[in-house]
Amino acid sequence: MNTFDTLYFPDTVLPAHQQFSLALFFSAIHLLQPVESDGETGADPSSAPGSYPFMETGFCQVHTPSPLGADRDRFLHLLHDIKSRKDNYVEQLSYLSLASMSAPATRGDQSKQTIISSLLQGIDQKNDPQDEEARQALWQARLVLSIAEILDREEEELALQLATIDDQEIALFRHLQGEIRESGEEDAVIEDPFQELLELRQKMNQPRPGMIKNRIRAWSRLYLSGPLPQEFTIWTTCRQEAADILLEQYEKECGQAPVVILHIDLPAGFEGDGTEMAGKIAKFKEGMQPQMEELTAALAKLAQSESPVMDAATALLPEAEQWQDNWNTTLESCFPASEYGRTTLNLVLLPKMPLSALIQKSHGAAPVKNGLLAICA
Repeated sequence: MNTFDTLYFPDTVLPAHQQFSLALFFSAIHLLQPVESDGETGADPSSAPGSYPFMETGFCQVHTPSPLGADRDRFLHLLHDIKSRKDNYVEQLSYLSLASMSAPATRGDQSKQTIISSLLQGIDQKNDPQDEEARQALWQARLVLSIAEILDREEEELALQLATIDDQEIALFRHLQGEIRESGEEDAVIEDPFQELLELRQKMNQPRPGMIKNRIRAWSRLYLSGPLPQEFTIWTTCRQEAADILLEQYEKECGQAPVVILHIDLPAGFEGDGTEMAGKIAKFKEGMQPQMEELTAALAKLAQSESPVMDAATALLPEAEQWQDNWNTTLESCFPASEYGRTTLNLVLLPKMPLSALIQKSHGAAPVKNGLLAICA
């Protein structure tokens, strides 16, 4: 088990700019994907082209715990329909809720069962009703994850278009609006599409209610559906809301608060040639190798500690302050904040509760005793 191999959640696609940032700290990042590779492209075809610049180096690794097998083409065809069709069938899919999946089916809950059953028409049905119910639930989880990533990509594309609207264009449009009002033709302007556009731009980064929670449920169901190559000491997320959900669940189950043991800076973004950036990252990691080896050993020991001292973060990781200073100094010399910006990575310890236990399963015979959650947000 490599301590600095991390499992990324609840997203199933990792944007390139986040890969570059996380590659500075981790040795490898593992993602779950709802659909297995076809063995030729090396990645889920529903993901954006070129979305894994580190795939060839082994930094980004993708896994499908329970492959679709013979049903793969059928699922991809369904995804294609969802992307291209805007009829009532697709609208019905949007009403599917993983919360209802976790509850026993009721007589009045026929809509969901009808929709999912229609997805499985033509597939050999299992004899055991419980097996069939679990199979349908996993299909639904795959759909939730896949649709969520489609929506993310559409939002990113829209954000890029909205970003082209600069302050001068806004001022010009407002000036034209003023001229319309002065001319007495204001009544002819029934709606203000530009105002709607501005409001949309302001809301772009606001999470949709319940979306992250449903995505975590779907991701957890996929995680539980089959084996992974190893037990991961560290889980990582770039969504603060996702981290908050797990940390609140931990505090509720364990009766104590998690502890932030490490706080470092990372570049906020990378521009330019990917190969050049990868070379700079490799050079940075080479210079930090002795410190990384020390930190790896310290975190591995902490993850296996029977009873970590909870009085203060310094007692848990005494070398943290010196290591953070060395990291941030080296980072500034290689990736100046004035050029690359800054985001933060917080490493949180969850004593006596590995993260896999929060979703009720451990992969492997000897799971870690304490969880580590990296939050890059």
